[in-house]
Amino acid sequence: MDALFTNITTRRKTKVTIWATYPLVRQSLQLLLENDRELCVIDTVGTSLELFEKTSRRNPDVVLVCLMDNESQNIEVLSELRSVAPQSKVVILSSPDSTLDLPSAVKLGVSGIVGSNQHARILTRAIRQVSEGEVWLNQKLLAQLLDNNFKNLNGSKKHSNKGFYSDNLTSREMEVVAMIGLGMNNKDISKNLFISEATVRHHLSSIYGKLNIDDRLNLAIYAYRHHIVTTEQRHPTKI
Repeated sequence: MDALFTNITTRRKTKVTIWATYPLVRQSLQLLLENDRELCVIDTVGTSLELFEKTSRRNPDVVLVCLMDNESQNIEVLSELRSVAPQSKVVILSSPDSTLDLPSAVKLGVSGIVGSNQHARILTRAIRQVSEGEVWLNQKLLAQLLDNNFKNLNGSKKHSNKGFYSDNLTSREMEVVAMIGLGMNNKDISKNLFISEATVRHHLSSIYGKLNIDDRLNLAIYAYRHHIVTTEQRHPTKI
């Protein structure tokens, strides 16, 4: 019992850096995130120069980028952020009135997008999931990404042959692909298939290799393009 208690209390927290222009916003977000036992804010910054310097030195698990109504142009710094802190995931907190081009943000490496009009628990949940290698997007954005205007999101890694997957994936791997398309995380998949999360990760690694796909988002898009799932079936909040 003591060993179990020790293991729970020493669980590693997700390290978060907050980038927000206004001090009040930074302080409020820090208080919010630090109320979550699984999150630890290691830095708050107000400029892109501070962001690059601290992320390159401190290597946060997640960078939370707060974009107010008139700050959508700040998205351009994400390409530089990827070069100085390639292991850090990015979550954007965006206001409903922001002119941010969401598909462009995803192509720049953003793993999660949360609206400032959503409940606070959505933000903390998104950060936790992104830190675990998952993606947090809403259904509207996924529909945009699936539109023909973004058909080259995968670059040269296209899979236009709709029968391709059936000849390469096992039946269990097909089930995993469908569940990724439906927005399930690894824990959900493991419960539905009665397997461990480690086995889910093993299946995903095999699937990525067979399909020449790099990440969870592109696997979800693949599932829709090959009609493994449809947008009517999809979970509304996450991948």
